[in-house]
Amino acid sequence: MLMDAADLAMVLLVAFVGAGLILAVLKPKQKQVAMAPKDPSGIEACVAVFLFQGKSLVDATGGAVALLDHRADHMSDYDAVLHALEARFPTLGSTLDDPTTTATRLRSKEGPEVFIDIKRDDTQLRLSLYTAEKTVMQLWVQAADDARTSLMHDVAAHTTQLIWQTDKVGKLRWANRAYCEFAAPQDPYQTPLFVMPSNLDTQGEHRLSITNPQTEVTQWFDVRTVAHADGFLHFANDANALVRVDQQRQSFVQTLGKTFAQLSIGLAIFDRDRQLVMFNPAMLEMTQLPIDFLTAKPSIDTVLDRLRERRMMPEPKNYGSWREQFSAVETAAKNGTYSENWALPDGQTYRVTGRPHPDGAFAFLFEDISAEVSLTRRFRSDIETGQAVLDTLPDAIAVFSAAGTLVTTNRAYGALWSTNAELMLEYRELQSEMSIWQDRCIPSPIWSEMRNFVQQVGARKPWCEDAMLDDGRHLKCYATPIAGGMTMVRFAIAPQMRPVIRKLTLPDAAIRAGKR
Repeated sequence: MLMDAADLAMVLLVAFVGAGLILAVLKPKQKQVAMAPKDPSGIEACVAVFLFQGKSLVDATGGAVALLDHRADHMSDYDAVLHALEARFPTLGSTLDDPTTTATRLRSKEGPEVFIDIKRDDTQLRLSLYTAEKTVMQLWVQAADDARTSLMHDVAAHTTQLIWQTDKVGKLRWANRAYCEFAAPQDPYQTPLFVMPSNLDTQGEHRLSITNPQTEVTQWFDVRTVAHADGFLHFANDANALVRVDQQRQSFVQTLGKTFAQLSIGLAIFDRDRQLVMFNPAMLEMTQLPIDFLTAKPSIDTVLDRLRERRMMPEPKNYGSWREQFSAVETAAKNGTYSENWALPDGQTYRVTGRPHPDGAFAFLFEDISAEVSLTRRFRSDIETGQAVLDTLPDAIAVFSAAGTLVTTNRAYGALWSTNAELMLEYRELQSEMSIWQDRCIPSPIWSEMRNFVQQVGARKPWCEDAMLDDGRHLKCYATPIAGGMTMVRFAIAPQMRPVIRKLTLPDAAIRAGKR
């Protein structure tokens, strides 16, 4: 059976109603956002609405958010709202602090067209501001301007920085408290404290000196100038400490320069970029490098290469590794481990030392040790000659210092007392040597006398006594004082005695027994 039009309409109506009920049930609930209420008079108004839970802002309208965007960073939402509105509603703070306030309306002190509705329900607070949009922004901007003006006034009043304003011709138009106190007792508007030099740019930073009118002491300031309106703003910071440090640094550099100029040691300092930044006259004289070359701040590679060209460096064995040697020299200097003697072809010898400096800089010290090397060689030659002379003598010779330390011996000494030549390089004393002598000789009281002679302080006369070796040879012992309190001990062996004489000189056991 076909449905008529009325039945079909009824079915469609039931279907639409059922679908609407299902969508109403399934649709998620949306967050309740603070809505702008209507003016009690029924006319729609632009309002700012704030919802607080305690003093925490939980919701706000767009106009309210626009007000909060202009707040100071350190302010909370609650304090920012009070700060913005209390200029027009002086009793807002006290009204909100009153716990009995649940619903009230505050009108602006400037007119009834601007008012706030306050509603409190338990811990929830709702503030609704009724006004025109333009008035809302003017309200906040005026409050913010007032706050900034007050802050700037306090900053200018309490800062120790000198701040002043001048017109385009340099006439003082305004000055802060620090400027006026510094200029006292003079009137800064009549007698300017700072006069900008005409040869300097109008804007920028300048270091200027003035005489303090109170102490008559010259003081330095770093003055920054910026254009403002139809004139300029100037900010002066105390630069006395910086000037003193700079003067001390310059004085120190000058002192170093004078000291370096008097040094006989050549000095070359390279910065962290490997460029020569300082050298002294001794460096110029020793290396024979042109002064225009050194003042051009050459790199360490260029300096070493030029020294090689002038034969002021020892020639390398392998020219292929010459550049690697430069790098090794630089690295060792930075580590403070480079110290080499450069033997030059002309016979001169330089001791070159590398020293690290702060911030990656390093220095080379050039010391001419040609005389020292020559003296050392001559001294070594004299020692070798003297030792060779001693070794040719047939007598055993030992030299002791004033403290009783063995200084030197000859070959005959080692042969007589069976002493290893290598042991002579060790530290040995009179007592240890005398023990060897006593072990190899027949007991005799002369050893204590010799010990006393070697250790005696003051003027001494040569000493001589006889001793007998354990093999029967006669030994002549001499002790002679020499320079520096030292003593030369000499042992001379007498010729071999004939058997009969030797027998007569030997101890007789029968005679000893009879004496008992």
